[in-house]
Amino acid sequence: MQRIDKSGKMPEQTRKAFLKYKSKKWGDIPYETTVPLREQLLAEQHELCCYCCQSIKDKTTHLEHLYSRKDYPNRRFDYENLLLSCDTPKQCDNAKGNQELPLHPLMNECDEEIKLNLAGELVSYTERAAQAIEILNLNNRKINYQRKGLIDAVSFTFDPTQAYGSPIGIQDLQTLTLIIEYMKEDPRYQELKYILNKLT
Repeated sequence: MQRIDKSGKMPEQTRKAFLKYKSKKWGDIPYETTVPLREQLLAEQHELCCYCCQSIKDKTTHLEHLYSRKDYPNRRFDYENLLLSCDTPKQCDNAKGNQELPLHPLMNECDEEIKLNLAGELVSYTERAAQAIEILNLNNRKINYQRKGLIDAVSFTFDPTQAYGSPIGIQDLQTLTLIIEYMKEDPRYQELKYILNKLT
């Protein structure tokens, strides 16, 4: 999880379309209505899931209500309450359901309270961070393995004399910078940047 800066606002086309669906169920809203919103959220989130920070594309996501539609029906069209989550089973929004998160991506503290170790596991520095990781199932074996794969691809640039957890030192910054630059067209580019940010 990383801090998301919600500096944008609801795209006008989506805002107008949502007015027609205020009295309808969320599931009745046509996908096409949400496309401008999804595109904006993707850009805002650097094409990463709002919770696990895996690379996502529009077709493999769903609109996530940070505060559930069930408990906060008046916030279902609120731009500040809408994020993009991956659709991974038993993880992220699929694991969260209607639960309220004690720590979430719109809080500045999420960057400091959740870090990463070299095994690809998220490390919590507070009780609420531990609760959020557990609710969202962000340390399951599959996602840890995926994160570790990216870490291993660049770990030869790290300082080998340092501890296993963050912050890690970079021994060969020039090579690491070249790798990051080379990966700019790779779908996992932003994911690698997120991982390095969590490690350093």
